Amino acid sequence: MKNLSNKNILILLILTILVALWARNSISGDLVYKFKSPSFNGVGTSAHFLTIENQEFTRKAEIESKRIAAEKAEESKRNNTNFKKFLDNFESRVYAEFSKQLADALFGEVCGTTYNSDGASVPPTAQVADGGGNASNCTGTMTFNGTTMTYTKDVENDQVVLQIDGPDGNETITLPLNDFQF
Repeated sequence: MKNLSNKNILILLILTILVALWARNSISGDLVYKFKSPSFNGVGTSAHFLTIENQEFTRKAEIESKRIAAEKAEESKRNNTNFKKFLDNFESRVYAEFSKQLADALFGEVCGTTYNSDGASVPPTAQVADGGGNASNCTGTMTFNGTTMTYTKDVENDQVVLQIDGPDGNETITLPLNDFQF
């Protein structure tokens, strides 16, 4: 057994010599540390800064869009109450009634003809009838919320002139009188 152990020692010695000879022939380079961040080494710096800028811009835009969405949601919530719905519905009905009365006054059979709730015509008042009877010229004015609507029914020229003066602008509309008959 003693020979076997010497044999092992001899093998280990030969291996150690071979490794030493092999290690002597190996080549190594200098150890150089390179920063990975482009801010320190300068390689790809512009792309790095652009990425940072894009991230900051995206974050600010996201915060702003969330703020705007929250404001819109709050405004929608304020405008969606039953009281607000009632006022909007009432206002549209008032405007519809005003436009119906104005159209009746403009295009009624007799100047000043109005209609009751059943749709039957009501004869013109004595003041309107003094203007010349059935086919006379007449004018009228209606004011609502700072807007004044003045109409002139000109039977001789077969037209109606509607002048609208309001805080947000003025408009004159001229309509042919007999073209609206059915």
